[in-house]
Amino acid sequence: MRTRNLGRSGISVGEVGLGTWGISGEGYGPSLELTSRATLRAAIDAGGSFIETADCYREGEMLEWIGDLKRDVGPDKVFASVRVGVNRDPTQPVPRKDFSAAYLTEACERALKRMGVEALDAMVLHNPSLKTLARGEAWTALRDLKTAGKVRLIGMSVGSEDVGRAALIRKPDLVVMPYNLFVPAMLHRLSSEISSSGAGVVVRSPLAYGLLADGWSGARRFSDDDHRLYRWTPRDLNHRMKQRDTLRQALVLPPVGSLREASLRYVLANALVSVVTPGARTPDQATENARCVETQPMFPDAVLGIIGRILDTAGIER
Repeated sequence: MRTRNLGRSGISVGEVGLGTWGISGEGYGPSLELTSRATLRAAIDAGGSFIETADCYREGEMLEWIGDLKRDVGPDKVFASVRVGVNRDPTQPVPRKDFSAAYLTEACERALKRMGVEALDAMVLHNPSLKTLARGEAWTALRDLKTAGKVRLIGMSVGSEDVGRAALIRKPDLVVMPYNLFVPAMLHRLSSEISSSGAGVVVRSPLAYGLLADGWSGARRFSDDDHRLYRWTPRDLNHRMKQRDTLRQALVLPPVGSLREASLRYVLANALVSVVTPGARTPDQATENARCVETQPMFPDAVLGIIGRILDTAGIER
């Protein structure tokens, strides 16, 4: 697998990593530990190295699995980026955001212990608000942890253009953001700030929660413990599926063999992207994600030149 630099950090990683929400057993229904561990290993065996996770996934157990993986394959072969800031206090009825310095410091220490490491590869604020960034306490806490040698790289996961711009002003090592064929606009509009900040761009949700992974039909139904049941109204989902059909017809042409492949290639065709972290529920899916981008170029020049028009035809804001 080809490698890319994580921005100005000097650290390089395989260009296809793994997002771990799907194997946590939380967002997409239950998952078996054996299958989840095997999926982590498959992503590394396929040439990846970047694992994107959160300390709240599976109440921290995911960090233990990643720590075990580091020991199994060698610590230099796994780069784990840990999102923090969701407090799952068992005495409270629901999780809550907590970006206080005390909580972030405590979360770092817990993560170090769970993973069995002396320093985290990366620690990232888990979707902070503009108000949180304006207060400054959370970002100062992360900088202090980096200065103390507890964390190698620090960054922020963002979900909107405004928060992304506020994050990039602070010159993070990493910025985590959604970027896919359905939602390309945020990264495009922040491209100047990304370039000047030197931040490494970690792309999450490149397959739009599976919608760009080919396998759905109009009859798809989600279980009560699958977040996608609540993410889209039937009307919204139908609209996205029509857009998906337009994208498939225009982009799935030899040598591109599937919409999954086209979607991952689209993300990595952007030179600002350091790593893409598609989710996977099985080892085979993790392996397939890596295989999708084995050959160069990502698209023929003729296709690259008209992707903007293809998105316009599908009614996608870019």
